[in-house]
Amino acid sequence: MKEEKRGFRIDPGRPAAIDSMLAFAFCIPMQILGYADRLNKPVVAAALVFLPVLSALLMILVILKFGRRALWLSVFPVCIGVLGFAFKLILDPREAGLLHHSLAAALYLLIVVLWLLTVLYVIKTKWVLAILFLLPFLKHVFIDDLPVLLGTVPAVPLSTWLKEFSMLSFMLALFFCALSFEKANP
Repeated sequence: MKEEKRGFRIDPGRPAAIDSMLAFAFCIPMQILGYADRLNKPVVAAALVFLPVLSALLMILVILKFGRRALWLSVFPVCIGVLGFAFKLILDPREAGLLHHSLAAALYLLIVVLWLLTVLYVIKTKWVLAILFLLPFLKHVFIDDLPVLLGTVPAVPLSTWLKEFSMLSFMLALFFCALSFEKANP
């Protein structure tokens, strides 16, 4: 008797994953406005635009062509997207310090490792990823943005907000992709 392979899949007929990746791709140019003073080098512009757009388009392709049978291929677009945001972290003009940059780098590594372990079905639930990707969004909304909206702290410059918006759109896109995971053979 042949044992059926277990794991996750994404049904291309469920639009949340694809739509969220398309939305992310459209948000990428916004981060360029935040780095306008650093775009004099083509490699910087290419990394800030090319890597995230490539990530989004590859993820859409993986979902459409391989989402039902080889979801492990989605590790590649996730790695490319994380690489783009690691490059953004290097260019970050905010003097956030070593602790901020170290925590961000650790988060990026954690994203890749947990995504890989989930699509390989070592982690047998999609909720670890969903929570991981929702946390940065909730942190920004309730810790960073709410005080600004309430007027208790001054607003950040638009250029800073646009850079964060791009990263948050990536996290939300991955959140919706993770929510779209279905067990292939429950």
